Amino acid sequence: MKTKLHLSTLSRRAKTSMLLLSLIGLVGGAQAADPGKSPSEILEQGIYSEETKGDLDAAMQLYQQVVAEAKTGQALAAQAQYRLGVCYYKKKNYTEATAAFAKLTKEYPDQKELVTRANEYLAGATALLPAPWTDGEDLRMDVKFPSGFKLGVTRYSVAADELNGRKIWRLSSQLFAGVQQWSRTEVEADSFKPIHSHWKHTLIGDAETTYSANSAEVKMKGKDEVKKIDLDGVIYDNEEAIQLWRRLPLAPGYKTDMRVLSSLGGGNCVGLKLDVTGPEKVTVPAGTFDCFKVELNIKQTFWYSADEHRYLVKFEGGGVVAELKSIETRKAGEPVNYHDPALGFSLTTPPDWIIDRNEKEDEKGKAAFLLLDPEATAITQLHVEALEGLKPETQKSPRAWADLKVADAAKSVKDFKVRPDGWQELTVAGHRAVSVVADCVQGQEKNVLSGVYTFGETNAAEFWFMVPTDDYETFRPKFDAMVASYKEK
Repeated sequence: MKTKLHLSTLSRRAKTSMLLLSLIGLVGGAQAADPGKSPSEILEQGIYSEETKGDLDAAMQLYQQVVAEAKTGQALAAQAQYRLGVCYYKKKNYTEATAAFAKLTKEYPDQKELVTRANEYLAGATALLPAPWTDGEDLRMDVKFPSGFKLGVTRYSVAADELNGRKIWRLSSQLFAGVQQWSRTEVEADSFKPIHSHWKHTLIGDAETTYSANSAEVKMKGKDEVKKIDLDGVIYDNEEAIQLWRRLPLAPGYKTDMRVLSSLGGGNCVGLKLDVTGPEKVTVPAGTFDCFKVELNIKQTFWYSADEHRYLVKFEGGGVVAELKSIETRKAGEPVNYHDPALGFSLTTPPDWIIDRNEKEDEKGKAAFLLLDPEATAITQLHVEALEGLKPETQKSPRAWADLKVADAAKSVKDFKVRPDGWQELTVAGHRAVSVVADCVQGQEKNVLSGVYTFGETNAAEFWFMVPTDDYETFRPKFDAMVASYKEK
């Protein structure tokens, strides 16, 4: 579930926090500037307090006074603002350090050297722990209504790689819940700074974002325009957020702010506030975990395991619940093998596909599966049932069964029409089979719907997929290879 993003009040919070710190400093007896001193002398006094005496609180009060002086020159105010951010950083108050440096880059952009140094601090302003996952980790989650009715499946995976000599993590996500969405984000291994992101939603759009030091370029599929966005401070990509939070020092009472860029949200940089409580025991299909509860200011809640793995165990938001179903490790490029002992068949898909059994359609001698390709190109399904369970009139041949199935499919889409050469006879695992190809319209998009129907010794199997017409030729070989791998024991 992607994070719904709303504008935060980060700048107001930063200003309020600095005001409170100033008041606390006065009450606590921190060093104040001598009356009548010029802003440059107050700045020197602050530097002396910071670097010689090591009194950060006194220095921060003095720097704030310099910034507040209406007649202070731009250079002096910018230097005081920069040093204020450094003091926050030294105190390990990374949230306020980020706010202070971001204010510098926004309000004093002509102070190029200070802005450059501030951005260097911003690159490491969020304290991140070492990555808690192993290379190839694959988390699978069931997506449900709160009532328990299963809607679909979501998956989060990580893989180590190198890009132009830099060590990176490649973060992937995939969701099917009536519609599909998919993302892949490359980030620097240590800092988690985003390098490139590709995010696709079958209803909203398809966007790629390329990041540089101080900007990002967002390109929407089907549009010529490239939107350039200037970045001030630390910005993460929306599609890395769920994995990023696993690297935060989660603990009861921990709070932090961060900003993310949402490419499908129009390329907006928006703010999130995280508030952590716990531990809380959570039971999901994968087991029972002690968890930290992470609440966002946008009415979404995430539970991460309190052990060293920081697994995403559960999340709630947008009226749905996702629960951890399995934890696996997969090698890059490794095909996905599935064996069903009850119905006695096996299947292999290309690498990174999801094979998800549809529990709603589980009956004795019958099963249905979603077969999801990693780039959300098509909707693919497999239905397997015992031959003896078919209606007598459809047991005559795969074509008789296929005619009934195709008639049902034609009712669910618009402008359904079998191609002139759409019916073909073939074999699957040495058994008789037929295939069909038809054109149709789903929503406003032209699609191809194709199926393969085969009778084995004991089972009937129906494979079908629906794909945008432009993607049919490239997707078809993957589908055919998967059908060819189907075997009955």
